Amino acid sequence: MDLSSLEIFRAVAHEASVTRAAQQLQRAQSNVTTRIRQLEEDLGVELFLRDGKRMSLTERGSCLLYTSPSPRDRQKSRMPSSA
Repeated sequence: MDLSSLEIFRAVAHEASVTRAAQQLQRAQSNVTTRIRQLEEDLGVELFLRDGKRMSLTERGSCLLYTSPSPRDRQKSRMPSSA
């Protein structure tokens, strides 16, 4: 799992759609689908319930969404702290 995969996961979770997430991220839809499937395989869990083109988070997907660092959190961690 890498930060790029988490970014893709978060976009799909927020958009509830691979198509809209791909547009937002400026990636090919097939790339987003592949990265989500790889992330699910790496973690050994299903992160989304698929209903046609709509995607909703499973319980484990919700856990990952709310415990993974957001891009804003990563930016804060890169900023030097003032002493």
